[in-house]
Amino acid sequence: MVFRIVTDTAGSHIKELAKELSGFLEPKITKKYSNIDVSILIAFRCLPESYNRKTFIRYQKKDRCLIIDISVKLEDYTEMYKVEQRFHLGNIFIEYLKQALENRSIAGIDSKVFIEDILKWGSETNAGNWFCNEIDWSSDVEW
Repeated sequence: MVFRIVTDTAGSHIKELAKELSGFLEPKITKKYSNIDVSILIAFRCLPESYNRKTFIRYQKKDRCLIIDISVKLEDYTEMYKVEQRFHLGNIFIEYLKQALENRSIAGIDSKVFIEDILKWGSETNAGNWFCNEIDWSSDVEW
């Protein structure tokens, strides 16, 4: 399996957070799911509302490639602290990944187990607020 996260952002902490997310997910997914012939490509776009960019999910069966292109409004994210952005981005990521896997049959992927793995790996990272139910404000406090 190839699993990649890329960004196209006009501001906020989205690029940094996407790198953080891919840093702990990509190696684990690549290792556990190495025998599955599919690519999952995630794009995070944080762009001005005036661009009118919409989120979309596409599975290119011929290329065995699932594309999840997530768009968020720059205006919303510039008002958030980094800890809030991580929380919201993580939950949006999981929401669209679940939707993408539930609506498509991809040989070799048990969508429930795949999502459970990602949630587990997110809870194991030192960077809190990935895939949780409420913001842990202490996770970004620097002493």
